[in-house]
Amino acid sequence: MSTADTWSAELESTGQVVFPQRRKRLWIRGAIAALFFGNSLWSLIAHIRADDMSGVVAVLRITSLGAFVYLLGITAWQLVTLRPTLTVDHTGIRRGKSTRNGYTWQQIASIDDPSGTFGISGSLGLRTVQVQPVDRHRSTALGITHDNVLNLAELSTWLRTLHATQTRPTDA
Repeated sequence: MSTADTWSAELESTGQVVFPQRRKRLWIRGAIAALFFGNSLWSLIAHIRADDMSGVVAVLRITSLGAFVYLLGITAWQLVTLRPTLTVDHTGIRRGKSTRNGYTWQQIASIDDPSGTFGISGSLGLRTVQVQPVDRHRSTALGITHDNVLNLAELSTWLRTLHATQTRPTDA
């Protein structure tokens, strides 16, 4: 049974398919952020001890340290809660619990093939599947990354099939 068949069976039995954050991906992101945080902190402490903290470089050092703390905090929150989730159901696709972070099947114009940079076994890849809205001038595309789904190629094919099924006109 393929992954798409599993998703279809889950959609039929539960009415939705929920893709939580992938833990491995979050651990890798957290490790990289921690490495940069440690390097930034080490550099900041060294420059404070050398009394070399002035000008734009000092502001950038402190700002980057704050950014790494923020990134570590967000990653830790995602690791604990496994959010935001990606939910596919009979009404449409959404990220998180809010309906404004998604589209109904009628609001979707197309679902693109995965594009972007491919990393080691998909773990570090920056590939996304873009869900394009009908009204592209007022709405932005919903990007689905490896954060929630490992096999983006199969997901995009499954979503296109589901989109065609959900938007097919019914016989009156």
